[in-house]
Amino acid sequence: MNSDKNDKPTVRERVMNWLGILVLLSIGIVWPAAFANTADASIDPADVRAGSLLLRTSGEGRVVEALRQSTRMRAQVTGNVARVRVTQTFENPGDEWVEGLYVFPLPAGAAVDELEMRVGERRIVGEIKRKAEARATYERARSEGRRASLVEQERPNMFTTSVANIAPRSSITVEIAYLDVVPFRDGRYTLHLPLSITPRYTPGVMRDPTSPWAAEVARAVNRYGEALQRADQPLHFSPTATPERVAPGVQNAQIDIELNPGFPLDAIDSINHPISMSITESGRRISLQGDRVPTDRDFELVWTPAMQPDTHADAFAERVGDETYALVMLMPPQMSAARAYRREVIFIIDTSGSMSGPSIEQARAALHLGVQRLAAGDTFNIIRFSSHAESLFPAPQLADTQARAFAARYIDSFVADGGTEMRAALELAFSMPPASEALRQIVFITDGSVSNEADLVGLIRRQIGSARLFTVGIGAAPNAWFMREAAAAGRGSYLFISQVEHVRARMEDLFRKLENPALVDLELHWPGGMKAELAASLPSDVHAGDPLVIAARLPETPRGVLTLTGRSVGVAWTRQLELKAAGEHSGIAKLWARERIAELTRQRHFGINPAEQEARIVDLALRHHLVSDFTSLVAVDVTPARDAAIELTRHQLPTSAPMGGAWASTTGFASTATSAPVWLLTGLLAIALAAVLWLSTLRDRAAERSSQRVIAGLRPYGASWDNSRERLAGKPGRCLALRFRR
Repeated sequence: MNSDKNDKPTVRERVMNWLGILVLLSIGIVWPAAFANTADASIDPADVRAGSLLLRTSGEGRVVEALRQSTRMRAQVTGNVARVRVTQTFENPGDEWVEGLYVFPLPAGAAVDELEMRVGERRIVGEIKRKAEARATYERARSEGRRASLVEQERPNMFTTSVANIAPRSSITVEIAYLDVVPFRDGRYTLHLPLSITPRYTPGVMRDPTSPWAAEVARAVNRYGEALQRADQPLHFSPTATPERVAPGVQNAQIDIELNPGFPLDAIDSINHPISMSITESGRRISLQGDRVPTDRDFELVWTPAMQPDTHADAFAERVGDETYALVMLMPPQMSAARAYRREVIFIIDTSGSMSGPSIEQARAALHLGVQRLAAGDTFNIIRFSSHAESLFPAPQLADTQARAFAARYIDSFVADGGTEMRAALELAFSMPPASEALRQIVFITDGSVSNEADLVGLIRRQIGSARLFTVGIGAAPNAWFMREAAAAGRGSYLFISQVEHVRARMEDLFRKLENPALVDLELHWPGGMKAELAASLPSDVHAGDPLVIAARLPETPRGVLTLTGRSVGVAWTRQLELKAAGEHSGIAKLWARERIAELTRQRHFGINPAEQEARIVDLALRHHLVSDFTSLVAVDVTPARDAAIELTRHQLPTSAPMGGAWASTTGFASTATSAPVWLLTGLLAIALAAVLWLSTLRDRAAERSSQRVIAGLRPYGASWDNSRERLAGKPGRCLALRFRR
């Protein structure tokens, strides 16, 4: 019989199998390369910075770079005040007319007061207008083909720049300027320049910050939130969700600083970036090293005085029109006393997805130190949260050896995943009955990446009771505004930890605040009994190492000294300061107005006469030329540049994702990006299929050879292949048939 010959694959079957493998391999190897070559004819995607977009043009389907954005920051620091200029250049190398949208962070206390748009040799100075009016002016100029730029505040520390009618193969430069106070905290000054954005989590709203439609989705959320507010419905998210869009990679940025501290320096250091430094007549000139620096982390420049005074204090006055503005900056002496009370410490730790990478490592290290530092007789508990919240113990436990060991194992088990439901964690902490005769301190460790900040700050303010809340900002780009506002509402303090190696030093700063008594019952007395309008109320508590910054508006220039008094553990404290005349263009009036606007905004969020507070905010912002929730800066060229019949393409430029976070290594691609990754993925799948088919062929051949050996051994008993193609176990195929001779 010739049954064995029929069992072997035919020549036709073998040829078809190998042809199939070769076709799949050719798809996997040649197709991605072909499309990569098409893209390379216009631009190499590997060379594109994070501040660039790729899009497919209409017509030939070529991939070109649509828009580039680069940033330069120049800071002039004099004493405690910084004047910072941020220059954003939008370059259009393509053949289409483009409108760009860029979302960027600024310090929480930044007083944004200047805007200038430059087109070639033309310079257009921005005007401050009500937000709706500024937006209408910009949109009218955009539709008429005139070049225009608009700077809006999305949040207190988040702004957007819109630039309309960027001509093909041309650029538009937008420069904004702001004032900020450089704080003296824990014995050092820190100039903080935000560069990166941690995307905000919005409870109940799913948003992809890597999407090119991030702005549109966020604005829809805004409109929905505003509608709920008008209908007096409860809000579960902020009505001003930020339209952030982030992308991995390194963006082109330059930073130059002129530092004139007014006193000898002991040390100066850049926390996150390498710098070069030279000595000038009045101080230091500092620049980032290299043209391409990582903007995936915030820039922090730290300097310390050569001599640490017991009390560091300055008071300056500036006359603007008929009014005098004063800025008082003071570091009260550390009040030490033997602790005669027990502490109850509740640690809240964020384990959401935005804390992945180095952030969760920093958080775990900080929490380990916090538990180790507890004294005998103290009680503690740990609450972790992501999409839900849970506590280690049902109630705070005595910090004995067993409880600490149990806590250490619990901390080591933390992984970063899920949403950022902060409200559940805070409510769980507030619901725990406090121990009698113990001072409750809540230590909140998080990156603060939520969009409902105002709602959470209001919750803390209402339910804090006699406790104190301290925030620890974690990561390369924490939400500094939320960390500061939450600590202020909780009558505590805040600090930031950007790297794991800084955890111990920064936590030591926190321990001093937790373990030393605070300065309370503060009162400020102006000379001659003069009445002043403070930008914000005096804090109820001032903790060790924290500065006291007071901005005030006075009817006239005070003569004499001002006196600040307070108490600590029953001991009276007094400090007198003499006002000095501020230098020209010091900006004290604008800093007062910005802080006053921030205070009125808090009152508005808390429901205190919202309509009245809005009117006062608008009045202050217009008089002092400041960007706010209700005012924007707009600059419009009078000459039309684009014919209205020519299409205008809009693109949102991504901001750098924070270092080590979930978005720093995302493989998601926007629909406006190059399709090369899609073809690459297709090619890899084709290669994988070819490999599977090839391995399957080898396996079948090996199985057939093994079966032939079995059959050869059983032929004396009548064994042979049954080629009837019967279904065996539900699958078609040949089976081994044994026919035993009798």
